[in-house]
Amino acid sequence: MNKIDKLNFDSVPSLWVKRESLFKENTVDLKDISSIDVSGMAILVKWAKAQKDQKLHLINVPVSAMNLINTYRLGQLFVLD
Repeated sequence: MNKIDKLNFDSVPSLWVKRESLFKENTVDLKDISSIDVSGMAILVKWAKAQKDQKLHLINVPVSAMNLINTYRLGQLFVLD
């Protein structure tokens, strides 16, 4: 399971470089997220779309991430816990 502390404009480029190994996982723990913006949400969407026959499972989703998921109506891409 992946633990990530930032999903923002500054962190997404380094995550994108590691996407092949990251995207193999289907669960992401967002407990330690200190910052998330639309760039971070974009990589989660790409990650979710890379899942073959299952949804990306997000656990410990912070309010800031839930707000973005709801605002952009992305809930159908994820299993949220």
